[in-house]
Amino acid sequence: MKKRTFSLWILCLLLTTFILMITYSEEVIQSVGFSISIWKDNLFPTLFPFFVLSNLLIEYGFVDFLGILFGKWMPKLFGLKGECGFVLFTSLISGFPSGAKYTTRLVEEQILTKEEGEHLLTFTHFSNPLFILGFIGSSLLHHPAVAFLILFCHVISNLIIGICGKKEEPNNHKRNWNLFFQRKNPKFGKALSKSIRDSLSTVFFLLGTITCFLVLTTLIKQLLPLSENVRFLLSGILEMTQGIQYVSMSSFSEFTKCIFILGFLSFGGFSVHMQVLSIITEQNLRYFPYFWARIIQTILSILLFSLLYPIWIT
Repeated sequence: MKKRTFSLWILCLLLTTFILMITYSEEVIQSVGFSISIWKDNLFPTLFPFFVLSNLLIEYGFVDFLGILFGKWMPKLFGLKGECGFVLFTSLISGFPSGAKYTTRLVEEQILTKEEGEHLLTFTHFSNPLFILGFIGSSLLHHPAVAFLILFCHVISNLIIGICGKKEEPNNHKRNWNLFFQRKNPKFGKALSKSIRDSLSTVFFLLGTITCFLVLTTLIKQLLPLSENVRFLLSGILEMTQGIQYVSMSSFSEFTKCIFILGFLSFGGFSVHMQVLSIITEQNLRYFPYFWARIIQTILSILLFSLLYPIWIT
């Protein structure tokens, strides 16, 4: 009975959304165009090349290479195997949701247990550095030095979560360099085509998720008489990029703008959360450790920024 009731509520919600999309068709079309613009100008150029390269690195044994190279400090710092250094490395460079994407792959290949994968997810939520330094620092705030501080607080708060969340140091079996060099690698053409298909699938999925959340945000704004501050707060919570743009155009002081921007980056917005959730569901990884880690990261990053901003700027 409960299942039928839930299904009925979902059906009613979808029908209502359909009617609202027809009623506010012009606004919906504008929000879809905006989402495509964000994807085309920011996400695709920064994420797609990194996704292709990361998949190629996996195919040619870079995970094993980092497992040997980082075999000592990853267990000591984060209580995880050295192979997790690959996820940390790629998520730092390419940004979310690559942390979820490659964590799930390591769990799928049984390099990590589910518990280790869930812990790794909590501290590999990084925004793309080019997005922070280029789009936010240069295009929106016009202050690169502040963007560097935002990036620093964003990264350090993540690493603090990883270190504090360490449970126990795993058994660190010795890895053999000879075995690494003797491994059989796939043909480059086959590996490249596989990497491109996988990466395209991921980036188009991101476009779809962002579009859905921007349309949802647009409909809520049309229905509810919200103040300007509540509007950009709602936008940032649902879809991070739109919220950041609204904040940058506000009349707030630079410090206040940065606090909101850093909060949106650290939480990620429910658009990013939905992307992560859909990826980790493949291996039945729990979502809530990731969710609570984002709340903690938001608080930590804002505290760090508040302490360092007077020193950094002066």
